[in-house]
Amino acid sequence: MHAVVDHFGHIPASQGLEGEASRTLLDLVRSGRVWVKLSGAYRVTAEGPPYRDTVPLAQALVATAPQRLVWGTDWPHPVFEGPMPNDGDLLDLLTVWVPDRATRDAILVENPAQLYDFPPL
Repeated sequence: MHAVVDHFGHIPASQGLEGEASRTLLDLVRSGRVWVKLSGAYRVTAEGPPYRDTVPLAQALVATAPQRLVWGTDWPHPVFEGPMPNDGDLLDLLTVWVPDRATRDAILVENPAQLYDFPPL
């Protein structure tokens, strides 16, 4: 059975890496027992677009266990009252969170294939 912690586990980006919730999430992903979906920057940002305050936590997750991460836009962004994010901007943000192309490819392709048990091509 798999579960995905969505939207950084709803950790406010303004909490940064210092908060207990952030440390707990990093410990969980480090354990190899959970997957984290990198998404929802618009839900946790204190600054708004371009969501720069989400970069430290996202990069900490990538540094901790990139093999346990997947990505999604969360389109059509249900139950969100703020300005609707641009999905292209969210994809561009992934290149900031994960500058290394091989790691990004794993998060976009290889990791979801493993998590969701996709049949080989």
